Amino acid sequence: MAKIVFLQQHPDEWLGVMYISSMLKSRGHQCDVLVEPLERGDIIERALSQSPDIVAFSCLTSDYFWALNKAEAVKRRSKALTVMGGTHVTLNPEESIAQPSIDIICRGEGEQPMAELADAIDRGRDYRAIRNMWLKSDGGIARNEVRDLVADLDSLPLPDRELYLKYPHFRKVGKRPLHLGRGCPYDCSYCHNYRKKELYRGKGPFVRWRAMEHVLEEVRDIRRAGFVKVLHFIDDGFGINRQWLKTFLQRLAQTDEVRLAVQANMRADMVTQDLCAAMKDYGADLLRLRIAVECADEEYRRTVLKKHLSNASLLNAAETFHRYGIDFITYNMLGLPGESLNQSLETLRLNIRLRPSFAHSFIYQPYPGTDLARYAQDKGYLSSEMLERLGTAEYQGFFHSRSVLTQPDIKKSENVQRVFSMVVKHPALFPLARRAVRFRFLAFPLRVVRRVSISTFLSRRMRRDKY
Repeated sequence: MAKIVFLQQHPDEWLGVMYISSMLKSRGHQCDVLVEPLERGDIIERALSQSPDIVAFSCLTSDYFWALNKAEAVKRRSKALTVMGGTHVTLNPEESIAQPSIDIICRGEGEQPMAELADAIDRGRDYRAIRNMWLKSDGGIARNEVRDLVADLDSLPLPDRELYLKYPHFRKVGKRPLHLGRGCPYDCSYCHNYRKKELYRGKGPFVRWRAMEHVLEEVRDIRRAGFVKVLHFIDDGFGINRQWLKTFLQRLAQTDEVRLAVQANMRADMVTQDLCAAMKDYGADLLRLRIAVECADEEYRRTVLKKHLSNASLLNAAETFHRYGIDFITYNMLGLPGESLNQSLETLRLNIRLRPSFAHSFIYQPYPGTDLARYAQDKGYLSSEMLERLGTAEYQGFFHSRSVLTQPDIKKSENVQRVFSMVVKHPALFPLARRAVRFRFLAFPLRVVRRVSISTFLSRRMRRDKY
């Protein structure tokens, strides 16, 4: 029996970690997770007190340098293998395996590779040829190819929900992540999916769906595990298969007398009247849908962001949602590579026309390995030095504050982000905001405006959903 401990920076339930834990436990291994902000004392000491064979990290770019720091502490104090996986590692393998504190990286789906690694350790066998894994050995670095994608998602054990519920924090939070499938059919330049498709070309269908009964079984499992108010579907495209989703909502309504709220991401061109009618039958007041606008400039959205979605589709989706009384919020990016102040303001105008219950806006952050980050570099908006520093303690990600790009209107676009939610909620403020965002000295009071907008929205949502 091998012992595996995951270390984690943020207090969130990570679906990937729960799937890997279930797979490991189904093979007789032990698995635990330690979430730093929820632990008392030294997280490394807590991890090593379990005498783990593997200390593992699942990393986004924002977690990468934190994980390297923890891995270094592990290597100083134990002989445990350090294994790193996740999106950042998958897109940037050479940089990741070159780090002295990392023994093994896992690219792509990790359930089977981690189980094979634990099996090999338990049996004292050689693990240098495990597909999906790159690892250091006496002969250098073994760069193993990726295996085929998991074709039958129902063959995977249900996520290990107990893994996080040892913490009172997670027992009190009534929102649980799950998914209908894996993969995204679209090729947006700011997203990791396009690069993953390249990695997995010839390795099976990238977009896969679970059987409806398997998802419903998981919902029942979630209910049995404890307090839950909201099902958070983390799929990139909730509603791509409209007929399937309509039937699923009907079946979901029958699983319990108390219906759960549903939170999910949808593309605007997936929103139809028949689907909204099915959603209304489930309970319009129980839907928490998110529509990604990104920017209002259709040409930029199509040619640079590679997102083939028209403003007409966005407006039609919003109108349909309003007609059926369905709550939705929008996601927007400001400070995009080459974006002008006028483009930022047009995104604000479009959101006013959409009339979401809340308009989220974020400062664009480039992710190493994505096409849009490469575009920003090629155009001179992003230096290679800055890209390498993303994820460090100094540059962990400024979605809510500032940009790392160098371009003429960037400070004004940052100010637009600070007033965005408030102005969408109160459109009469637009003429005043259009003038105010041009002045850099107003940055601090506008930050206060943003904090008030977000805190008001979050407190209302918490009161509504009671989780």
